[in-house]
Amino acid sequence: MAASHGCFPSWILAVLCGLILEVPRAGAETADLPLWELGLGAALYNQPSYPGSDVRSTTGFPFPYLIYRGKFLRIDRGVQGVVHESERFKFDFSVGSTSLVDSEDSDARVGMPDLDRTFSAGPAVKWLLTEPQNPRTLWARLGVRAAIRVNTDDWAFAQQGWLFDAQMRYQHPLRGEALKFSAELGATFADADYLNYFYAVEPQYATPWRPVFSSDGGYAGAHLGLGLSGKRGPWNWSVYGLYTNLQGSASVNSPLMDSEHDFGVGATIGWIFWQSERRVSRQKLSPD
Repeated sequence: MAASHGCFPSWILAVLCGLILEVPRAGAETADLPLWELGLGAALYNQPSYPGSDVRSTTGFPFPYLIYRGKFLRIDRGVQGVVHESERFKFDFSVGSTSLVDSEDSDARVGMPDLDRTFSAGPAVKWLLTEPQNPRTLWARLGVRAAIRVNTDDWAFAQQGWLFDAQMRYQHPLRGEALKFSAELGATFADADYLNYFYAVEPQYATPWRPVFSSDGGYAGAHLGLGLSGKRGPWNWSVYGLYTNLQGSASVNSPLMDSEHDFGVGATIGWIFWQSERRVSRQKLSPD
């Protein structure tokens, strides 16, 4: 069955217009941030195993809380390698990953091979669309990443396609560092190799209720994320919700896609016990 390709969802344009209209001009925020922060943290999240999956997992784990705001390397919620940066523009490298999937836990994938963990990495460009001194920021981001499949049984690595994503990220300090609001709107595109890893059904795995399917490359879904974060003394915290819309995506007709609507939620908390005396300018930092 051929995959359907819908138009770019109209709800994205409506939300995007709302974000842009919400951003006012404001006074400068001049406070600097520590170059290093060290501490302990914990995270809890619930999300589908892969976009459109009928299997959800709730995971909680502790982690060392490390923040580094260097000139060429950034560590916070992720890892970034900064190639070039100015007040309004940044060119960097970033990474991402997907989880292992046990096919026996999924009604749609029963009898099919498990999915290995994937890692992706690649360059991205970011533009600041508001004035640099405005504490309410709107960043645009375009990125491309190569995906690598990792079989942890024998540590075999294999190329697994490409992803392209476009995002807008808005950040609004409601009460300075004590309480911040963020909103992220984005769309992802991927080639056939990447999409077929999650959604293809080869003839040997076809059943009367799971027909053969092969995906084309193209639009892979859109997402809207909302979050709150804050600091109080040595404590940092964040909560977020993520909605993913898969309507009109290249793989929407796959029998392995159980839902066109995904939701994820999560929370983190961290205790910072050490900060460096050396500081860096907040205005030169774009969101992760």
